Amino acid sequence: MTTKVAAISSGASPGPDDPSMEGGMVELVGTPSGLGLDARQTVAKIEQKALQLSALLRELDNHPVNFEPGLRDELDAVLDQLGCRIAATRALEQRQASLLAD
Repeated sequence: MTTKVAAISSGASPGPDDPSMEGGMVELVGTPSGLGLDARQTVAKIEQKALQLSALLRELDNHPVNFEPGLRDELDAVLDQLGCRIAATRALEQRQASLLAD
């Protein structure tokens, strides 16, 4: 089994690069309210995507792939961006929660 890793740019279309790729990739566009999602649905959707990403990363951990140096750098950049995005979202959520508590 081969593992594919790709970064999605804002101009990319959602979906797998290869139809045989399990899970595919989805890009959420707009705000949760713009998608017609309530808060509970938004959290459920994030949880679903997080579980899918976790499974892909676990597969990569369990079945290491020899990446070309450029592709390894790309993967590192994607993981760094994801970590920054998670930290920023947590900070915003904590700030909003503290403002509501005041």
